[in-house]
Amino acid sequence: MLNINFITEEWTDKLMLTQIINWIQSLNSRKRGVMARMIIAVAIFVYVGYKARELLPAFDVNVMVSFFLLYLFWTTVAETLIYKDPDEYVIEDDDQKSYIYLQLSFMFALFFATIDFVGLHITRIRILEPYVVYAGFGVFIVSCLVRWWGFNSLGKFFNPRVSVYQNHQLITTGAYNHIRHPLYLGSLLSFLAIAMVFNSWGALLLMILITVPAVIYRINIEEELLSRHFGNDFREYVNKTKKLIPGIW
Repeated sequence: MLNINFITEEWTDKLMLTQIINWIQSLNSRKRGVMARMIIAVAIFVYVGYKARELLPAFDVNVMVSFFLLYLFWTTVAETLIYKDPDEYVIEDDDQKSYIYLQLSFMFALFFATIDFVGLHITRIRILEPYVVYAGFGVFIVSCLVRWWGFNSLGKFFNPRVSVYQNHQLITTGAYNHIRHPLYLGSLLSFLAIAMVFNSWGALLLMILITVPAVIYRINIEEELLSRHFGNDFREYVNKTKKLIPGIW
């Protein structure tokens, strides 16, 4: 009887694992990206929770828990609801690994900010607390609003990779009326917010040296693709708008 129960449990586990694998494979690239970010964030959150057990000050624990709950809410709920799945096929993809480069650089800086805040304290300037932390939460909320506006304006033509769809339209309204890359502006604001929330100026330096070049690299790739695909329409749009900062750049 024990052997039968053991075999039954083993087959049940295998069946559940197979179902999970099939479900993950059925997700589109956007949903897999959201899931990957959620898993990474949860892993960092578990690490933070483990370190918090080592009698961290209540302020530090509250900051970390609040931020990661806010981050998980945005990633798992807000972005999932805002995203609109495309109803067209991708006809050209020219990502050139820019997406993975951007994600890895961001996660590296986030991890450093976390461990710097929790234990290293290499670049943490306590005299700035708590005001810099509160300001960081404000900047992060602003970044979410900017990204929400960008996603809502772009609609079904959003793709985490640098690509164009069949019957792709050049969006020049909403968040794209004055700047060409509001989503990247929102991302940069979120990067700044993380450095402020965790009061980690080393993380800010890493983002300036690694993440910002990744954003610029991706912008250049994306604009080259759009220029090839839309031709004069895109070039006229470029002449009327700025890349990231209205009226400046």
